[in-house]
Amino acid sequence: MKLINLFMQKIRVLIVDDAVVVRSRLSKLLSADPEIEVVGVAATGRIALAKLSQVYPDVVILDVEMPDLNGLETLAELRKTHSQLPVIMFSALTYAGATATLDALTLGASDYATKPSNLGNVEAANRHIQSTLIPKIKALSAKATIAQPLPAIASLPPQKTIIAPSNLAKIELIAIGVSTGGPNALMVLLSQLPPNFPVPIAIVQHMPPMFTKLLAERLNAKCLKGKESHGDEP
Repeated sequence: MKLINLFMQKIRVLIVDDAVVVRSRLSKLLSADPEIEVVGVAATGRIALAKLSQVYPDVVILDVEMPDLNGLETLAELRKTHSQLPVIMFSALTYAGATATLDALTLGASDYATKPSNLGNVEAANRHIQSTLIPKIKALSAKATIAQPLPAIASLPPQKTIIAPSNLAKIELIAIGVSTGGPNALMVLLSQLPPNFPVPIAIVQHMPPMFTKLLAERLNAKCLKGKESHGDEP
């Protein structure tokens, strides 16, 4: 097993953040993991786009708020040439950060992690990064390596939802658990349900409270818009 580990290819990570402190801390923490190699850092979105063809990352860590090209603009350009490259948005736990992160997930970001804030000390901030960001890097890298690309759920043609009342009569609750890609999948799924859907739905989406509030508002707006476009009565 030790011989195999010696030749195991590390996960190549490109860090994109305009703050030098963040780039330095992430580089140090990620490089300390034996499965991860930081192959490059970039202070702007334009530099990051130029480095894609130089360092060939397996995963990109992308800041949301940056000068010149912000995270959303950088992601949009990146997706034109690297449609399957895993991108993790690294956003602040603020209203603006949450809003931009949900926009990024809609544009094709693979996942997100929140920057440590109000944790009291450097050690706590480091533990936050190690426990939230590193597992996502490894999971997305493994998924990109072993899985074949699947059609995006958002690209599926809309279909009229048919509910059989006889089947729902035996159901008291529908539970939906979502992970990576969850917000986009929920947008598609919930907007196709009829307004008179007779069974309560519980949704589990692992997000900070501010994120879940914004997501709920977007889902509500999407569902109302979907009903209006199909001429359904509320």
